[in-house]
Amino acid sequence: MRKLWFGLSLAVVFVFAASASYIYFVLAEGAPEVDKPYKAATEIAARSPQVAADMRVTRREIYPCGYTAEEVLVEGGEFRGLTFDQLAGDGWNVAQTGEKSLEITRQVEDICPIEQEKRLIVDSGRGLAVYRGTAEHRGDLLLEMPVDMSELPPELAEALQNGGYQLESQAELDEVLESLDELIAAPGEE
Repeated sequence: MRKLWFGLSLAVVFVFAASASYIYFVLAEGAPEVDKPYKAATEIAARSPQVAADMRVTRREIYPCGYTAEEVLVEGGEFRGLTFDQLAGDGWNVAQTGEKSLEITRQVEDICPIEQEKRLIVDSGRGLAVYRGTAEHRGDLLLEMPVDMSELPPELAEALQNGGYQLESQAELDEVLESLDELIAAPGEE
């Protein structure tokens, strides 16, 4: 019986040693093609490419309204010297489109440049509030003033009930505010 256990023990040790040496051979220098993708990935990460001075960079910023601002920068523009990892950290999607060309794209959570000049008057609950932008893409609050809604002209009051009174520019807003001052002040002067 001892010989049987001894034989089985030797067989188990042999199988263990054979499998251990096979695993070592595959994972060590004996088979470099096995871990080639890992080595390539670590080498790329170690030498993160950067925007060179001779690169042509196409920058795209996509706004919530669907507007896309695109600009082509020569010689790397303001991105020259930044690594692709730094660009990705700033929210840019980076795609190298050629040896000397690069496309960077990101979503911008601001109102569209084409809506920057527009003004929106809304009922704030305490009076009138003026915002930069449109009802769909409202920007920052520019002005809030206490106004009795019953004193407003019918056209403006109706527009406020339907989501806001849209103006195309600051000049139009100035005109509305001047005429509003006159309309509201007129009944009190009598």
